[in-house]
Amino acid sequence: MSIFEGERAEPGSAPEVDSTSVRLADAFGIRDAGQALRYFATYLPTQAIPALLGFLVLPLLGRQLAPTELGVLTISQTLITIGWIVVGGWLAAAVIRELPRHAMDATMPRFSRDLIRALGISGLIFLGFAAVTGVVGLFTAAVGDNYWLILAATAGLVIQNVAVSLLAAGLRPRAYAVVNLVARVGGISLGAYLVFEGYKVQGYLFGLASVTLIVGSLGLLWAWPRAPGTVGGEAGDIRAWWNYGFPSASGELAGWVLLFVDRYLLAGLMNTAAVGVYTVGNVIGDKIVTIPALAFYTAAWPLLVRVYESHGRPQVEVLMRSYTRVVLLLSIPTLAFVTVTASQWVHGLTGNVYRYTGAVGVIPWVALGAVFYALAIVGNSGLVVSKKTWPLVYGACIGLGVNVVINLALIPRYGIMGAAVATPISNLTYLFATHWWARRYATWRFPYATALRAIAAALFGYLAARWAMTMFDELSEQVAAAAVAGGIVYLALLLVLGERRAGRVVAAA
Repeated sequence: MSIFEGERAEPGSAPEVDSTSVRLADAFGIRDAGQALRYFATYLPTQAIPALLGFLVLPLLGRQLAPTELGVLTISQTLITIGWIVVGGWLAAAVIRELPRHAMDATMPRFSRDLIRALGISGLIFLGFAAVTGVVGLFTAAVGDNYWLILAATAGLVIQNVAVSLLAAGLRPRAYAVVNLVARVGGISLGAYLVFEGYKVQGYLFGLASVTLIVGSLGLLWAWPRAPGTVGGEAGDIRAWWNYGFPSASGELAGWVLLFVDRYLLAGLMNTAAVGVYTVGNVIGDKIVTIPALAFYTAAWPLLVRVYESHGRPQVEVLMRSYTRVVLLLSIPTLAFVTVTASQWVHGLTGNVYRYTGAVGVIPWVALGAVFYALAIVGNSGLVVSKKTWPLVYGACIGLGVNVVINLALIPRYGIMGAAVATPISNLTYLFATHWWARRYATWRFPYATALRAIAAALFGYLAARWAMTMFDELSEQVAAAAVAGGIVYLALLLVLGERRAGRVVAAA
């Protein structure tokens, strides 16, 4: 029996799973992933719609912004991301880990008190970030001209992410969907509107900042834990939050730098125009792969924590294998799809073949790197559930070092393609490095047979997609034909190769 199937949502146990999600998981031979698939169905739109809008908007902004201006916007957005991770990343990670434990122990009043103290700590860190950003703004106009908007957007993202972390940890997927969707879609939409109205980079940043501040604040009020508990409202030891959250956020920051350092190296070794062209290809290649993979893990992460607390390491390892199969079955065909349609995405979205055509070759390499990164997130689950988060920092730093060395070696000779090739190599390094430490706390039984079947099926799906695209002239029709033809062939070959049957055998064992 699945560790979820047939159980009631008693304190200290995993939530009950509806029969639909169990049947769906069983149909694909991943019965133990049933609960995650249930929440995945809710989380996917919250990840897919904003990410889809985001990677559609960025190339479309190329119609209004010159590559240099798009490079300035990219640098401003990366600084905002750094800001929210530094200020609130530790708190968001701690909430995901601590709230399930307090809910199971019926000590939610204590959790609420600790949360207030943690928000105060984040406020002090924000003041430090504002000071450092101000100094940076003295030396670069890209930061100085947008200083207040960068700070406002950073504060908005901190509040928004703390709110959605509370909702995700509390297993409130519908509320999570509303807050995350409204904040992200609203910020992107208003920002893009202001750009097309002629407000350029500052218009986009204003839209992002205003919407995330308003929606994030309302979402935090909605998400604030009000559950009763048996322990009074005295505060606990906030150091436990910090000891878990700080290395977790440091690892996230190092991982983020791993993914984005190539932009800054391109800016230093080439120019901001190269950053703009590279960003178009990077966003398309990365987001199409990571949208479904990260949406699934958003659903899976809180469940892994609860299962670890109630069932221990063995059941976490069972789920890790099932979750890995899901990521492989989703990401490998997506990699094939985005590779075969790379030119259609770039030319269709930017509307300018000449300024951004160099982004086409970037997409397949970045997409491959995204597959490795998605697998690394599942593979290091043992570190997350056991609160051993410092190795996440070590692994990300190792991957970052490899990334910088390869970029410095390849960018001067190969330009943006050098940065593209460095992405999968450094992400694969990150995967192996974090797994080296994570295996001590949870064994990752990698489903190699599933990976081989998915690669074989995706290869024939790729060929079918290429053939189907020759039958149409419009770019949108070519993309649709590739998705339909390639998808049908991929699913059919998975069945022929016995993936569903093999999954059931593994689940039964």
